[in-house]
Amino acid sequence: MYYEIYIDVFFLVNFMMDYLLLAASARMLCAGFKRRRVLMGAFAGALLTCLVILIPAGGILKLLICHVAVTTVMLLTGIPVNSAREFVKAFLMLYAGAFLLGGIFSFFGQYIRTGSLFFLFAVISYEVMQGIWEFWRLIQRQNRYLCEAVLEQAGEQVRLCALIDTGNRLTDPLTGQPVCIVERQAAAPLLADTQKIRSIAFRSMGNEHAMLDLVQVDSLCLYGKKKKRVCGAWIGLADTTISGDGSYRMLVNPDIFLGGD
Repeated sequence: MYYEIYIDVFFLVNFMMDYLLLAASARMLCAGFKRRRVLMGAFAGALLTCLVILIPAGGILKLLICHVAVTTVMLLTGIPVNSAREFVKAFLMLYAGAFLLGGIFSFFGQYIRTGSLFFLFAVISYEVMQGIWEFWRLIQRQNRYLCEAVLEQAGEQVRLCALIDTGNRLTDPLTGQPVCIVERQAAAPLLADTQKIRSIAFRSMGNEHAMLDLVQVDSLCLYGKKKKRVCGAWIGLADTTISGDGSYRMLVNPDIFLGGD
């Protein structure tokens, strides 16, 4: 079986796909996207791939050359790599991007009826891949600040998901201790044996002069990468939901990690 390959079209297609992959990898690695350098890397990758096609060698050898030698030259040319660890990370990221881009492009490819639409759908696939990556990074950033919290008062326990809120610096004006915010409804089982201690003033977006009920619980345990237990933690009771989607019901003051057990 023989295939007829137009080397100019083959080069152009590889050049564009290599450019999109290098650009996506540079941005995903936060390696500093430099258009001229990425263009040079894509050009080197496309040119070397065309040369490999012309080599009279077996398919396995060509496959190894393309996926090891050509990819290495393309990466070193297109993305700033300062160590072997960074190179391995960039190498894996490039193939992960190729897998994702290939899947997205295959989905859009069924709608291609003319060759001229190839480049348009390639760019669309790239933008979709970037959107998926940004969404994944957003989830990862949020998950880094999520933890499990256990509030205990007079033998009663409440277990809920909490967000470590770096913007929360609320403190009790009398003791100077950090205050965490919990939805009143979520903390209801603990309030039966707890009297309101006092109300404190606080400011939030759209509410410059608000009042917050403050109670002290016997203990607060936080479970994340490390366990943190605080005795006599101060809790502010919010009358509204804290998270719009209900993914967490407590805001943890990060200063609370400076004290306790």
